[in-house]
Amino acid sequence: MNDDARSPPSALKGRLADVYFPALVSGSLEALSRRLGNRATIDDPLYGRASSLASIDPLLARVAGFFADGGASYQHVCSTTGVDRDAAEGRLAMTINGEARTLPVAVVAERRRLREIELRVYYVPEGASVGRRPRTQLVSSGPQATLAQLVLSIVDGLRTGAIDDALAGFEEGSRIVDPGGRVHAKTDGTMHTFAAGLGAIELQIGGTADDGRTCCVEAMLRHGNKDAVPVLLAFERGDSGLVRELRVYWE
Repeated sequence: MNDDARSPPSALKGRLADVYFPALVSGSLEALSRRLGNRATIDDPLYGRASSLASIDPLLARVAGFFADGGASYQHVCSTTGVDRDAAEGRLAMTINGEARTLPVAVVAERRRLREIELRVYYVPEGASVGRRPRTQLVSSGPQATLAQLVLSIVDGLRTGAIDDALAGFEEGSRIVDPGGRVHAKTDGTMHTFAAGLGAIELQIGGTADDGRTCCVEAMLRHGNKDAVPVLLAFERGDSGLVRELRVYWE
């Protein structure tokens, strides 16, 4: 069945990136399936990649089951609208292996031709590594993926290990929130320690969503001898024009 033949239309209103996690947490799977239609692809860090409803519906059920088993609740943090993709960030509060956890989560919905859409989901599924499937690498957009000058200067500093140059783009009271939700502040030096701890990195930019306030950068990140992993970097600008918070999402 194609997406045009599905009836009635989805009850989920708003941008797809914004409704994705709330629908999963609330168990609104039928409405989410209708909203996605038969031209969507989902890339999830826990359950892998699915295209077409025949594989998307089982994936949605498994993710929703994982959240339900942990008694998950969702808190929205930020939405960013770009030219060809939207991003939504939030926090999942849930129990994993008997431990209460708060997980930073994000989803990017990229709009493509012929009403196709791809959702890429970012969170650290700690405690749920058994049976995880490898993720598909994002294809680098190369020189066509342009970054705002401020973001580019930070990224270049991280790439080359010029940490002081990278941190010059951050406000004095700024912070980095890592994939586990831990905060690294500039004022106490933990931001510098976190950035320096990455070592030499390779960062291939896949695409961006920038609404002037927040710039979300999708990329493939490799540091040391580790395999490259999908990463989402959300640079939130402050009133000064510098970055007040960088939220990092990777596995």
